[in-house]
Amino acid sequence: MTISDYMQLPVFQKALLVSVLAGATFSLLGIVIVMLNLTTIRFALMHMALFGGAVGLVLGGTSLAGATAGIVVCSLLLGPMSRRLRLEPGLIGAFFMTGSIAAAFLLFYIAGIPAMDVFGMFAGSILTLTEVDVVAIAGLSLVILLVYVFFYRELQLLLYDHEQAEWLGIPVEKIKYGIKFLTGLCIGLAMKIVGAFMIDAVILLPAMAALRIGRSFLQLLILSSVFGAATTCGGLLLSMVFDFPTGATITLVGVALLGATLTVRR
Repeated sequence: MTISDYMQLPVFQKALLVSVLAGATFSLLGIVIVMLNLTTIRFALMHMALFGGAVGLVLGGTSLAGATAGIVVCSLLLGPMSRRLRLEPGLIGAFFMTGSIAAAFLLFYIAGIPAMDVFGMFAGSILTLTEVDVVAIAGLSLVILLVYVFFYRELQLLLYDHEQAEWLGIPVEKIKYGIKFLTGLCIGLAMKIVGAFMIDAVILLPAMAALRIGRSFLQLLILSSVFGAATTCGGLLLSMVFDFPTGATITLVGVALLGATLTVRR
């Protein structure tokens, strides 16, 4: 089948729409994550997804629903706990990461849950998304865009001069909490697109590529969005042409784009 043939299929049309939406917007959060050095938080969220998936199966639900709930809970607790205990978010993340993985395996043993039933969610596929998934991704994409539209100056100042932002009365901590929460939601939905182990391809790699060549905050946002959409759409199209796994192909396209920017001198 050719690309034009695939374009006639509703499942491919839906996947392409999600590729554009998620690729162009989820990567915008990557700019903040990288510049605020919050990259370690995603590991805590992924491990909480494993524990949440186990809980979901025990309660008679699906592992993916439980994983998403676990991610949301963790993203809501990371910020307040970090501030209350006066510890870096990465250290609080280590607490969630080790505790959740231990609790997950203990739950596997006690409830007799086959571990592969939960680990299966770590290999997502953009071609299996439901209508609810598409609506959720579209809604989250809109929220992310609105955040950047209405808090553009605040985010810009926060990223380039944290202390001055606080001095000017910008609610720095609240903005960070919001970013962590949105990141958690992005990870939950990105798992369905590329799988939990390759979510960086959608969120971080395009942002890292943009940071290599962008010269202003606006350029960073535009380049990150373009690179994100190119990664997801390019990976989807290549996977169809060569009959490759979609998640792995999307990830490799993201790696290739980042590698190409590494050769560019600023």
